[in-house]
Parts: sequence; structure tokens; C-alpha cells
Amino acid sequence: MLSRIAESLFWIGRYIERADDTARFLDVHLRLLVEDPWKTETEACQDLLSLMGVDSDEPSRDSLVELLAWSPTSPASIFSCWRAARDNARRAREVIPSELWEVINTTWHQLPARTGRGGHTGFLAWARERSALFTGTSRASVVRDEGWQFLSLGRHLEQADMTARLVSGARLVGSNPWPAVLRGCGAHDAFLRTYRGVQGERDAAEFLIQDDRFPRSVMYGISGASHCLAQISPYGSDGGGRRDPAHDAHHLLGRLQAQLTYTPVGDLLDNLNDHMAEVGEGCDTVTRIISQTFFSISDPTAWTTEGVA
Repeated sequence: MLSRIAESLFWIGRYIERADDTARFLDVHLRLLVEDPWKTETEACQDLLSLMGVDSDEPSRDSLVELLAWSPTSPASIFSCWRAARDNARRAREVIPSELWEVINTTWHQLPARTGRGGHTGFLAWARERSALFTGTSRASVVRDEGWQFLSLGRHLEQADMTARLVSGARLVGSNPWPAVLRGCGAHDAFLRTYRGVQGERDAAEFLIQDDRFPRSVMYGISGASHCLAQISPYGSDGGGRRDPAHDAHHLLGRLQAQLTYTPVGDLLDNLNDHMAEVGEGCDTVTRIISQTFFSISDPTAWTTEGVA
């Protein structure tokens, strides 16, 4: 597969997953601004913006929605994510099924009419629906070849990174953070069914970090990324005694899996920020290795400022 096609598919996966997760996080956070009286609006908005790596001189409800939802100039906004996904899809148009291209292109053309109108609640619900439509269409129409593996690799890395961000900010959310964190990850109902009721922060943390049965857990994302990478570049030597080109990425993903698997949940909670920061840094490092190994890219890029392929 051409490196430019692989790169475009990888970033399509990341950008659309990011748009979906941002919509979920923002929706839950805006509800908390009304329901939780323990923080001022400025403090609560600043916490989420910092979590998402966005700077704001005057954090407020309006600036939060602007920067994370519909700003065309904020690289972290849902609007910018879909724009970047559409640009990458256009470059990979020759390998993307028509149905999938229509989902991406239609979403992009509908964005201007959706942003800023009808309130943030309707926009965020629409954004989640469009991401879900992309996911369902891609699973039903994309051949399971290298292109699919690069697309899925991007989605899994982004999902693991975003869940780690939300989990690391659990103690910033409010007086009773874990129900909100579970809702932000779309995990609340699944958690209640699995644990037969809210059992506390240990069970919630275990479910969101270590349970590889739930598709939005950190472990599921890391394991999925490891599987996709193994399909693209099998781990080990090439038969001539040389390491496979993605050896370091394989090694890092395996180490993260082992740490998350064998670290007691109590220890994870005691050092939650450090463990989740390591996951985020690991995803960034794996992305850099993949870019240098498979794509024609020379300069590493930041989480909110990646260029299109």
C-alpha cells in the first residue's frame, strides 16, 4: 500500500474517533456545570480545556463550546476533526468505499449549518450519530486488508489516549466523579450491567482501564492497536535476523498491556495521573514510530496540531 494512502487512513481513524470522544466528554461536562455546585464555571471549564490540551485566556461555558465543538480555527474542535478527516479521505478516495466517502463528505458539508444553531446539545448528539454512522459503515464496507488495519490502528490509539485523558481527570470532574467519567466514555449502562450497580471508584477504574471486554476501555484500545500493528508488520525478525521495522512500537504496546494487566487497581488509583500520562505518552510515541516507519513524514506532530496527509 502507498504510504500516503496508509497515512490518510490512519489519520481518518484518529480524527473521527477524536470527534466522537470530544462530543461525549463535552456533553457530560456541560451537564455537570449545571448539576455540580462544587466548582465555579471558570474552574470547571479550565479543567476540561487543560485535559484536552487547549489554552484559553478566559475559560467559560461559551468559550468551552466554541473551542471544543464548532470553532474552525481550534485544532481540537469537532469541526476541525471532521475537516481534517474529510481532507484525508479525499486523498485516499481511490481506496475508500463510496458509502464511506458519502458519510464523511456529507458530514463535512452539513457542519456549517449545524454549528452554533439549535444549541450545543443537538449539535453534540448529531456529532455522535455521524461518528457512529462512520463506524458502522466502515465495518460493513471496508475490506479487511492493510488499509483497514491502518484505519483501525488510528482509531484504537486515539480511543486509548482519550479514555486515559478522561480517567486521569476523574478527580477534577466534581464531588462524585466516576458516574460522570463512565458516561463520558459511554460506559455507564455497560458498567451497571457488569457490576450490577455502582460499586465505587475501584470497580469503575478497573472497568475503564483494565477490562478488555469493553470497547472504550484503555486496555481494549491498547490491545486493539497491538493486534492491528501485528497484522501490518508481524512481530519478530524478517527471517534474516533483522528486526521488523515496527519492533519498538510492538515492544511499547506490549509493555503498556502488561503494566495495565498486572498492576493492582488500587495502585492504579494511587498514581492515576502518572499511569494515564504514561498511556498517553506511549500512544504518542507509537504514533511517531508508525509515522517514521510507514509514512513519508519527517517531523513529529503534537496531539492537537497534526497535519493532514
